[in-house]
Amino acid sequence: MNLNILVDAHVFDGKHQGTRTYLKGLYIALFRLCPNWTFFMVAKNTENLEIEFGKHPHVHYLKLTSKNKFKRLLIEFPSIIKKNNIDYAHFQYISPLLKNCKHIVTTHDILFEQKEFRKYFPLKYRLVNGLLFRLSAKRADILLTVSNYSKSKISELYRIPLENIHLTFNGVEKDFYQLNRNYQTEEYIKGKKYILYVSRIEPRKNHITVLRAFFESRIYEKEIKLVFIGSRDINDPLLSDYLNQYQSELQHHVYWLQNVHFQEIKHYYANCSLFVFPSYAEGFGIPVLEAMVFGKRILISNKTAMKDFNLPSELTFDPYDVEELKNKMYNSLFINNNYNFLSLYKEILAKYSWENSAKQLVRVINDYSQ
Repeated sequence: MNLNILVDAHVFDGKHQGTRTYLKGLYIALFRLCPNWTFFMVAKNTENLEIEFGKHPHVHYLKLTSKNKFKRLLIEFPSIIKKNNIDYAHFQYISPLLKNCKHIVTTHDILFEQKEFRKYFPLKYRLVNGLLFRLSAKRADILLTVSNYSKSKISELYRIPLENIHLTFNGVEKDFYQLNRNYQTEEYIKGKKYILYVSRIEPRKNHITVLRAFFESRIYEKEIKLVFIGSRDINDPLLSDYLNQYQSELQHHVYWLQNVHFQEIKHYYANCSLFVFPSYAEGFGIPVLEAMVFGKRILISNKTAMKDFNLPSELTFDPYDVEELKNKMYNSLFINNNYNFLSLYKEILAKYSWENSAKQLVRVINDYSQ
C-alpha cells in the first residue's frame, strides 16, 4: 500500500522539547519501515529539518510561510494537504478544523485538565488548549498518546473509549548510545561528582524539592555538585524566592545550564553520580530513559506517567516528600546496593523503543485503511 503522509513539524522551528524528540525518533524509524510511503515534513526551517531527519528518496521537506498558528492551521495546512494528495496528516495536540484528509493526532498529555495540576498552568493556556485539545482528540481518525497514564486520563476526561486511543511510546534515539569525544562537560564540572536533573524549568518540574533535599542533607559537604540542564519556561515564584534566599550557597554548589548541545548532554548523563527526576506531573519522562541508557543510578517521582516504568521502590520517591528524597539521595550516593542497573534497565529500554512505536503506528494505519 502506497500512502502520502504529511507531518506537522513546525515544532522544529522552536526550542527543544519532548514533541521534537517524539517526532524525530518515530519518523526516522518509520522512514526505514515504510520505503513505499511518501513523507512530507512541513516547517518554516526546512534546512534544519533536513539536518535532523537526513536525506531520503521518499521524504520531502515543505516550507511553511506563516508565523501565526491559527493561519497555519486554518489555511496553510489544508492547502498543502490538497496540493500534495495527502492520505494522512499527523499533528501534535491540535489539528486543523478543515479535514481534507485523515487526521492522526498525538495528545501527549492533558495534565492541565486535571484539577490537582491546573495551578501549574496559566489560565489562558488552560482555556484555549482545553477547547482545542479536546476537539482535535475527538475529531482524530487515529488518536495516539505516549503512556498508559495519559491514555487513561484522555479517555476519562475527554470521554473517548480506551480502545480508540493507541500507544506510541517514546524512546531513545540510536545515536544517543554513542558518545562523541569532541564534546565534554564544562571544565568547572569535569572530574567532579554531581547529581543531574534534565528538564525545562517550570513549577510542575519541582526543582525546588531537589534543591531543598540537596542543601538540607548537606550532601554538598561531601564534594557533590548539583547540575540542572534546561531552559526557563514558566515562571516559578517559589523557586525564585528560594534562589534569592540562598544565592551565596547556590553559586558554589549548583550549576544551571541552558542551550546545551545534544552531544554534550550525553556526557553529562554519562558522568553523573545520580540522576533525579522529581516532577509532580508528566505525560512520559524521556530523560529517565536517557539516564538508563548509561546505566546511571536514578531516583524518579512515583507519580503520574513515571509509575509506568514500574521501577523498584528504592529508585522512586514521593515528589511531595523532601525527607524521603533526602534519605534516598544519600543512600544512592553513599551506601552500596546490589542492583545491576544495566540489567534492570535493559527490559525497560527494549519496551520503550522508536522501532516498536513505529511498528505500532504502521499497524494502526493499515487497520484503519482496510
